[in-house]
Amino acid sequence: MYFTQRSGFLPSGTLRNNMAQMNGEDGFSRERYERAAAKYRPRKTGVLFVAEAPPSSLDRYFYFEDVKRQDALWVELMKAVFGMENWTTTRQERRRKREWLLKFQEKGYQLIDAVKEPMDCGDSARVEKIKENSRELISEIKQINPAMIVLIKATVHKALFQQLETAGLPVAGCKLPFPGNGQQKKFHREFPRAVLNL
Repeated sequence: MYFTQRSGFLPSGTLRNNMAQMNGEDGFSRERYERAAAKYRPRKTGVLFVAEAPPSSLDRYFYFEDVKRQDALWVELMKAVFGMENWTTTRQERRRKREWLLKFQEKGYQLIDAVKEPMDCGDSARVEKIKENSRELISEIKQINPAMIVLIKATVHKALFQQLETAGLPVAGCKLPFPGNGQQKKFHREFPRAVLNL
């Protein structure tokens, strides 16, 4: 278990049940997420988006092909990268998610999480958890060797920007919010600034 009471990452009942399922007889585990992401890993990554962590719900993940709800990160990132004019309705485009992910891959885009397990804690604790995982993450990013890194969510930027810059990695300085909870307009307003140098 990656969460401890001492570090403040003891999961809530819902998350605890989900994590138990992920590590239980159903076969759901971190490897499931890695397999889903590996399917759409580009040969050469131009832009690497770093998000915070997988969602606590087992049926929702950026690279899962059949997600029917609460997938704002995937929805808004597709709109930002490929243009809202190419988007019809979210319900219709969800049916074409595999096509969108293939296009995302072909254009050299990739998304990874700063922390590989769901987190159920406040922002300060999330920042600390991301920092704790930063050495492993920086090693992963160096292996990917992207042309540009874009951080998504304030907690990710606060925890990682200085460390990535110090490590000599090409990280964009713009603070890109998570595109949910009313932050969608700000996300789309800031997105061009985040990728200005691409």
